[in-house]
Amino acid sequence: MDQDLVASLLTSAFEQSSTAQWLCDSQGRILKSNQTMMDWLATDTSHLSNTSLSSWLPDVHPDHLQQMHDRTVRILTLLLADHTISVKATFQPITTSSERNFWISLLPATDIREPAHPMQTLFDSSQDGITYSLLDGTIQLANNAYLTMTGYTQSELSQLTFNEMTPPGWEDIDSEIAHQVEERGYSDVFEKELLHRDGTIIPVSTRATAVRDRDGGISGSWVIVIIRDIRAYKRVLNALEHSQNMLEQTNRMARVGGWEYNAQNRQFTLTDESLRILAIPRTFNTSLTNIQKLFSEDSQNQLFKQIGHTLEGGLASDLEIPLDGFEPPRWLRITAQPAIDTQGVTYVVGAVQDITEFKNRQQSLEQDRDEFQRMAFHDSLTQLPNRLLLEDRFRQLNFQANRCNGRVAVIVIDLDDFKDINDRHGHPAGDALLRAIASRLTQTVRQSDTVARLGGDEFIILAALEDADAASLVASKVHEQLQKPIDWDGAELYCSCSLGIALYPDQGDDFSTLYQASDLAMYKAKTTGKNRMEVSGQ
Repeated sequence: MDQDLVASLLTSAFEQSSTAQWLCDSQGRILKSNQTMMDWLATDTSHLSNTSLSSWLPDVHPDHLQQMHDRTVRILTLLLADHTISVKATFQPITTSSERNFWISLLPATDIREPAHPMQTLFDSSQDGITYSLLDGTIQLANNAYLTMTGYTQSELSQLTFNEMTPPGWEDIDSEIAHQVEERGYSDVFEKELLHRDGTIIPVSTRATAVRDRDGGISGSWVIVIIRDIRAYKRVLNALEHSQNMLEQTNRMARVGGWEYNAQNRQFTLTDESLRILAIPRTFNTSLTNIQKLFSEDSQNQLFKQIGHTLEGGLASDLEIPLDGFEPPRWLRITAQPAIDTQGVTYVVGAVQDITEFKNRQQSLEQDRDEFQRMAFHDSLTQLPNRLLLEDRFRQLNFQANRCNGRVAVIVIDLDDFKDINDRHGHPAGDALLRAIASRLTQTVRQSDTVARLGGDEFIILAALEDADAASLVASKVHEQLQKPIDWDGAELYCSCSLGIALYPDQGDDFSTLYQASDLAMYKAKTTGKNRMEVSGQ
C-alpha cells in the first residue's frame, strides 16, 4: 500500500477518534493532540504544543517510555486545571528508520471504552445520551448523542454538573437518583427535564448506574448515566390524551345524564336521562336532602365532599359510587366542574353515567385474568405448579444457592403400579389418589420448597438445602409418608413410589440437565426393585 495513503489513514483515525490521544517523541515531548484530548483537557493546541507528558502525567518520564512495548497499559494520574483523575493510558510505540514515537490513548480508569472493545461501538453509536460522571454530578465524558441533545461541546460539559443542567423544580429527582446509586449501585428510571445550551427545556427519561469492577463491586465514584430524549413520546402522549378527552366528552353528550347544583337554594336540576339512571320520577323533589337519601352514608360523604371541593376550590372532579337500594349494586360515575352564571353566581354542573356493566366486565376480566394465570402455571387436577412455574422457582432457588454456597435438590417421584389402581378402581380413584398424593407431599415438605406435577403419576420436589446429605433426608421423609394408605370411597389405596435425586450444582447447572439426571436415578430405582430411592452419581 502507498505510504502516503497509510499516513493519511493513520492521521484520520487519530483526529476522528472519540478517545483522547497524544503523539509524542521518545523524550516525552507532545507533538500532536487530537480534538477529543483538547476538549477533555479544556485547552487548545498552542497550550499543549512543546509541553511534555510529565506536565500532565507526572508519573511518566523519558526513561519510562523506553520500557513501553506494544499496547502497554498503565493506570496513571492525570493533572487537570483544578483536580486530578485516574486514567488508563495505553502506549503504542511507532518506530521508523530514523525515530521512535509513541501514540498514547487516555480513558478514565473505570471507562469500559477500551480500544477495539465492543462497548465502544455502543457508546459511540447509541441514540441515547450516555455520560460518564462522578457521584457529585461532574460530567467527565459524553457521547455524541448527548452532545447533540444538549448542544454543548465536550469541553463545555466538563465545566458543568447535572444539577446545573436541571431546570428548577427537578432537584428532588436528581437527589433521589444520586441516593439510589449510592445505596444500591443503580437507580430507577425517572422522567425529568434537561436544559439545552440555548435554554430550551428537554423532557427526558434517565437512569444511572455505578461502574463496577470485574467482581461486581462498585468501582470508585464513577457513574454511567443514560438519558433518552422523550419529546416525541410526550407529543404522542399529549395527542392521545387530547383524543381521549374528545371521546369522553362525546360519550357524555350522547349517553349520559346531566345535572346542576345551585348552592344558594341547595337544589339539583336533573335531565331526563339523569332521572332514569337514578331511578326517580319527574315529580321527585330534587333538594339536596332528598338526593342524599339515594346513597349510603359513605357514598353521601364522598359525593358531597366532591361537590364542596368543586365549589370552593374551582376544580373538576370525578367519582365512582354505588346507588343505594340495588342488588346487585348499580354503579354510577359522577363528574363535576364549576361554572358561573350571568349573575356571577358560582354553581356546579356535571354528568352522571351508569357504569354497572363496565364494573361487571372489569370484575369479570380481573377474575378471568387470575384464572388464566392460574391455569397457565398450575396443573388442573392437583392445582400444583406445572413445569413453567417449576422452572421459574428453580431459577430463584439457583440464585439463592449461589449466594450462600448451598445446594438445590431435584427429587423426581414416580408412583409404582399406578396403572393397576386405575384398572382396578377406575379413573376417579386414580384422580383422587393423585390429589391426595399432592396434598400429602405439600404438607410433608417445607413451605419454601416447591412440589409440582409434570403429568401422569410423576411429581417433582425442589428444595434449597445447605448440603448434599440433606437431600436424602428429605427424600426419605417423603418416601415414608407415601407408604401410608389413602382412603377413597371406603377403600384403602396403597401405592408405593420410586424416587430419583439430583443436586445442583453437583449434577448440572440448569433445570433440564438436573431433571434428566434425577429421572435416570428414579428409573434405576424402579428397575432395581421399586419403592426405593437412588441418588444420581452414586
